[in-house]
Amino acid sequence: MPRPQKILRRVLLLATAVLTQLCNAQDCESLKTATPEAIVSALDHGEIKTELCSRAVFRRIEQFPNDESIPLLIRHLGFRRPISNEPHGLRSQYPAVDALWKLGPAAEPALIDFIARQEDEKGVQHANALEALGLIRQGDVVPTIKLLRERSASVAGTPAARRLDSAAQYLWQHYCSAKLQLCEKQLRESD
Repeated sequence: MPRPQKILRRVLLLATAVLTQLCNAQDCESLKTATPEAIVSALDHGEIKTELCSRAVFRRIEQFPNDESIPLLIRHLGFRRPISNEPHGLRSQYPAVDALWKLGPAAEPALIDFIARQEDEKGVQHANALEALGLIRQGDVVPTIKLLRERSASVAGTPAARRLDSAAQYLWQHYCSAKLQLCEKQLRESD
């Protein structure tokens, strides 16, 4: 290939790479002050395309009152953070899990209701609800297991009771295994 064609080819490749990056970039400033309706619309229509915008959206949701933020977060438990080269540390790939963890015990009743109603126990939303429940009290799942058992007893004999019992068993297995004796003692004391 003659030299001018090689140069032109390299320039076109470089321009394509730069334009692709610019097209993938997203202005997130408006999301930082968006209404709940605008946030839901952006999430539901796949408009959140970057790590930065994902962070802005979920931080904004955390600022809403709990009666607005918790249902929004549960509705979007399956939203996966857009892939990025940016280090994400210990953050989950699912920002709703992190946001529910930050909201703390106030999110537990709604998460327990979600688990009771959620028929797809193999889905990512169900798994993320369990993960959020495990994180809310920094791994001290005994109070959460108690809540799950109480709710299960209130709906005994139903599919919801089985799902709640299964969730309690999951938390027991995944969070109490290292401190089994302590968990057993705390659960016995509550009975």
